[in-house]
Amino acid sequence: MTDKIHNAFDNIKADDQLKESTKQFLLSKRKSKTILANYILFQKKFAIACLILVFVTGIKGYLWIQSPVSYISIDVNPSIELALNCFDKVISVTAYNSEGEEILKSLSLKGKLYTTAIDEIVESQIMDTYITDESELIFTIAADKAKESSISTKVKRCCEHSGHNSQSISTDTSIVIQAHNHGLSLGKYYVYLQLVQYDNTVTIDDCRNMSMSELHDLIAGYEHSSEHMHSDENSTDNGCTSEHEHNHTH
Repeated sequence: MTDKIHNAFDNIKADDQLKESTKQFLLSKRKSKTILANYILFQKKFAIACLILVFVTGIKGYLWIQSPVSYISIDVNPSIELALNCFDKVISVTAYNSEGEEILKSLSLKGKLYTTAIDEIVESQIMDTYITDESELIFTIAADKAKESSISTKVKRCCEHSGHNSQSISTDTSIVIQAHNHGLSLGKYYVYLQLVQYDNTVTIDDCRNMSMSELHDLIAGYEHSSEHMHSDENSTDNGCTSEHEHNHTH
């Protein structure tokens, strides 16, 4: 292109200075267009890069907000579990039996603070039919150390506020995946782990079909038997010692 401009001006009869200034003007204009085109291209690429960055950051932020960091299991006979994000908001609710599914049909809990979700579950009309003087409402909490104390304290307040026979238990988050793999809520699986220490014939299916009160009664029975056996052993040992001392005296 530059050669064409030079050749064109060589054929024009004009003052050399005028021809040179005109050539420089046209060349500078061509350079300006090139610079402008490159600038526009740069702007487009920069805008695309910004959009990609915003998109990727948005996805990462969304996934972070939607990642569960704490769990609260609510078990009577209905078995329900809340998964919470880093802001203590409910990101998922799971029922682990048909009774729990029936309760959740009438509730919309996602996005709410866990204390609000607990109140709505416990105060629902369907849940009220399962909470009797004989039943026991169990809250099982799995959270990291930074949040465990705060969640436990607030859940206990919910327990007191409910006015029902209830208790809260804290456990390690490591058993959550194990519980879900067995199709049990965190609370039911925690009780299963306690129960199997006394009776290794107890199965996951046995626990799945029992209420929390029944499971706790079983554990209490085994604990009572264990204490009774321990007491008998101490009595036998004391008796042998007394007899030995009596013979030694004579």
